[in-house]
Amino acid sequence: MTRRIRLVLIFMILCTIWIGLLLAVLSFGDIKLNVVEVMKSLFGLSRDFTTNFVVWQLRFPGLLASIITGGELAVSGLILQILTHNSLADSSILRINAGASLGVVIAMFVSAAVGLHLMSSWLLLAALIGGLTSSGLLMLVGRQQSAIKILLAGVALTAVLNGIILMLELEMNQFDFDKVLVWLNGSFWNLGMPFLTTQLLFGIGLIILVILMVPALNGLTLGSRGAYGIGVNVKVAGNVLMGVAILCATGAVLVGGAISFVGLMAPNIARKLVGQRVTYLLPTSWLLGCCIMMLAQFVATNAFGKTALPVGLVVSAVTMPYFIYLLFSERVD
Repeated sequence: MTRRIRLVLIFMILCTIWIGLLLAVLSFGDIKLNVVEVMKSLFGLSRDFTTNFVVWQLRFPGLLASIITGGELAVSGLILQILTHNSLADSSILRINAGASLGVVIAMFVSAAVGLHLMSSWLLLAALIGGLTSSGLLMLVGRQQSAIKILLAGVALTAVLNGIILMLELEMNQFDFDKVLVWLNGSFWNLGMPFLTTQLLFGIGLIILVILMVPALNGLTLGSRGAYGIGVNVKVAGNVLMGVAILCATGAVLVGGAISFVGLMAPNIARKLVGQRVTYLLPTSWLLGCCIMMLAQFVATNAFGKTALPVGLVVSAVTMPYFIYLLFSERVD
């Protein structure tokens, strides 16, 4: 089997799994639907009111949130791993997620205190400021080129950020406290289609930018000297890509809350499947990120009957063993 045929086969299998999970999320739940009717509804061919209502009003928003979150976290993780030359890099480990979460919690706390209603654009700005601040602090440690020090600094920074979040939570009213608590555990807190449509367009724009920069990413996989040798402006490309990675992570946090390790798991699995070339690695990572989130969404809504779990808890249960495996199998010193 030639390499090209193998890559096409892998991509077709992943696309099949992606479609299968999509149909599973839309078909199963408190109300079980026929898969054929679900497919008809997706293409606008179903006349069954119940099917159309359940698919488009109850389940499609959650599915769309899973795709947005999983895809953005996977792309963010891939970029961060290439830029830091560290297969353990991820937006959650580099504390972008925690910083973005703190930014959103501060914005919600302040808005509740002064009686204002925050629009999604303001929440995105708050998440971006928080993510930039926390990742900037951690990058200062990263100058020493020690993966272990970055991981330890990330643990310490997480403790500080979580402490600040907890103090703010204790000052909130019961309604805001419950909302923040559920969101921080990884939950699709806003499933309104205007909000999700805005976030989808935002994510598509970022991914298009990443696609345009695939040649630079391919060069950066060779290291700084290798990238310079093939004409890549390492400083400019690195700054732009770091900004895109942070924007992807903050966008995902805004939709799905504090969800960890998807950006770690998806690119590493993709690398084992298709190799180091970003042309193949990028779409494979995106597909795997979406699949992980859709699987988590399916388990969260179906594993315990009528009790729905926060998606973030399911993702952590699935991805943490793989993180431990990577921690002990990869060289990180």
